[in-house]
Amino acid sequence: MLFTVGFGIPLLVLVQMFMYAMYKLFGWDIRLNLLWLCNHWMSRMGWMSVGHFLLLLVLLTFAGTSWLLSVRMIQTRAAMAKLRSMENHIWSERLNARYEHLRRPRFVVVEQSSPVAFTIGLWRPCIVLSTGLLHMLDPEEEEAVVYHEVHHLWHRDPLKTTLLSVFAAMMPYIPVLKHTSQQYRIVREILADNEAIERTGNAVGIGSALLKLLRACSPSIVESRTQIIQSSFADTSVNVRISRLLDPERDVKLRLPRYAILISATVFLLLSILFVWSIG
Repeated sequence: MLFTVGFGIPLLVLVQMFMYAMYKLFGWDIRLNLLWLCNHWMSRMGWMSVGHFLLLLVLLTFAGTSWLLSVRMIQTRAAMAKLRSMENHIWSERLNARYEHLRRPRFVVVEQSSPVAFTIGLWRPCIVLSTGLLHMLDPEEEEAVVYHEVHHLWHRDPLKTTLLSVFAAMMPYIPVLKHTSQQYRIVREILADNEAIERTGNAVGIGSALLKLLRACSPSIVESRTQIIQSSFADTSVNVRISRLLDPERDVKLRLPRYAILISATVFLLLSILFVWSIG
């Protein structure tokens, strides 16, 4: 639901902006367009400069979104190349064979003493684990971490998280998008923990693995991955996850940002009023 809201709202806005840009640049006669109606109304009022500002906003939104996505894709590709150069092929082949029954997830084990576990990638995500992590975990904990990351891989969480964060950054006038992006990061980790608990049969493995990873965390090759398309095992909503692992029956209550919802709803309400007024 969070992803649908966080992706659906900006998608609708982008479609409207695209239709408006085509009208302004190439003369497309698309009447049922909220931004066209807004510009038409302002033109009737003699506010042509505001209409030009709207076109600039549309172009900046498209250009900024494309630029942010491109930067993250390039940085992710560079990170993958670096990870491949550090890969321990024997460990990678061993894990790929051991978990081949899980719809063939792709494992990359890197030669790294510090514990690392995350899912990275856009179209073909893979699970990255370090040799330090595998030496540190017992078999039950290893399975729990793998099932957690497999959930991210199956649901393409790195891609979804990146899209939500980019849209939130490029559309600050719809503040509910920022809240949706933040809450999605929490929910995705809880769902991945649930996957691990369901497959291992208890919360011991995932809980002890998380605590071990937190105690052993230190700067590593992936500390600069803030712009990389990835989902890390231990960098999101740790307090909420630990509380829920201690009490699996406890529901996680998401805080509703009333002011953000009010402002976002007001933006859409004003556009709707302009639409109804113009066609009337």
